[in-house]
Amino acid sequence: MKLVPGYGLAKALAGAGLISLLAACGAASTATPSAPSSPPAAAGAASSGSPQAAGSWDDTVAAAKKESKVVILGPNGSDVQQGLTDPFHRKYPQIDVNYDGPPPPQIPPKLLNEQAAGQHVTDLVIVGTTTILLDLRPAGAIVPVPPYLTGPESKNESKWMGGKFDYADDAGQYNLAFGVRVQIPFIYNPSMVQASDIHSWKDLLDPKWKGKMAMLDPRQAGAGQDMSLFLFTNPKLGKDVLKGLYSQNLILSRDDRQVLDWVGQGKYPIGIGASGVIAYELQKKGLPLEFFPSEQLAEGSFITTSNATIGIHKDPPHPNALKVYLDYLLSQEGQTEWSKGSGLASRRLDVPRDFLPPGILPKDGVTYQENYREQFQKSKDELQAFIKDNLPAS
Repeated sequence: MKLVPGYGLAKALAGAGLISLLAACGAASTATPSAPSSPPAAAGAASSGSPQAAGSWDDTVAAAKKESKVVILGPNGSDVQQGLTDPFHRKYPQIDVNYDGPPPPQIPPKLLNEQAAGQHVTDLVIVGTTTILLDLRPAGAIVPVPPYLTGPESKNESKWMGGKFDYADDAGQYNLAFGVRVQIPFIYNPSMVQASDIHSWKDLLDPKWKGKMAMLDPRQAGAGQDMSLFLFTNPKLGKDVLKGLYSQNLILSRDDRQVLDWVGQGKYPIGIGASGVIAYELQKKGLPLEFFPSEQLAEGSFITTSNATIGIHKDPPHPNALKVYLDYLLSQEGQTEWSKGSGLASRRLDVPRDFLPPGILPKDGVTYQENYREQFQKSKDELQAFIKDNLPAS
């Protein structure tokens, strides 16, 4: 096993307009949420922190304008931040969006420190399911989402896949997933790999691939770890196959761009876990990269929400502004603007996808393991122990 050290953030971001959406690669926003204000309550509006709003939707909007802001912790990267803030503020100029995009591991301690100090600063968390399901919910730091879906858009579930909102948690209340992405099994160099020879993940255990595959490091949060989780939990694969893959002298990197450069240059003809969005941009620039289709593998692949799920912080200080923000985010316009900024597909059916890499879009009639759901996320501790015991030291 060989781990190649950091490849350099600036190089990782070069030349790809959508790359800043990636939490692992994007630079954290410098915006810091300000302390909560105490605006006068509007007639008929809910008191601070209350999920209930009396009166009409117009009353809620009026109360939101008096609250004057909503505070969000979300993905880092300027493109996705702009998609989550600027369009909303153009529609509701009286409501500021205080947005902070720290690295995901910093979000739980930030919110838990607020909670321990009895502070009410943050309204909304937009992040991946692991943070919400494994860190925030067990600590009591988030509350059910449905009571805050009171607007005309956020009450209309008919426009969404399956005719309803999708929640990652078993209770179906705490973690609303609005984005979706297929994890491409691997990226390959077509001059060195005959895709028609591969029909199962087990084919990668052939000795001919030993020392010829690169992988995004599964010891860190990201697609390398998510792919390992898929192999680990898939009943057709499991621990033996994952252990066999780890024994293939994988070359590990913590940088998507580096893995893809290796594949394009022919240094390692297969790259596992690297970003399909970055690969799509590099492919358009002429790098010889191809997406291996998940439907060609007997065991398939998985879908993920990436960092496109919602959690409501306990006792949000701007409850009406939060409701108005959610109503816009879940609208066709809000989802389109977010999708363009993030490079991810919306679960809302009337949002265009023609600007997205085809390889990341779910296909009709194909079954995918839904790795983002709570039952799979709960396996991550066991997976981490497995990785520690079975991934050869670099």
